[in-house]
Amino acid sequence: MTVIKTTALALMALLISATAAAGHHEKSEGPKLAAKPGQIVIVYYWPCADADNGMALLKEMIAYERDASPYPYSASPAIHADGALVSVDVHSSAESMEKAVAWQEADTTWQAQFAKMAAACGSADDLSINVLTMQ
Repeated sequence: MTVIKTTALALMALLISATAAAGHHEKSEGPKLAAKPGQIVIVYYWPCADADNGMALLKEMIAYERDASPYPYSASPAIHADGALVSVDVHSSAESMEKAVAWQEADTTWQAQFAKMAAACGSADDLSINVLTMQ
């Protein structure tokens, strides 16, 4: 029985050492910045009468943007604490953001998706937009 315990302890010590040596204990591997200096973060906030349908439509719109936009950016959907729909978009620069917005305005599929969201949420007038320049 002593041999089994000794072997088990030695094996555990090796595994713990390997984990520590792999760097899993280092603080430098923490979360990265949400955005880099110079990037543009846009927070869209939209109280929505039909939040479930609105969220499904928002996710469809984001998927379409990822595939179709010639100006790549990241977008993530969320629900605000008060139940409103939120989308957080990160653009590499102000110029890239302006090009992406111009593409959205000209793209008929994107515009049709936006119209569906407006119908689900009540009114596009309730949409608020906050543009942040990261420092």
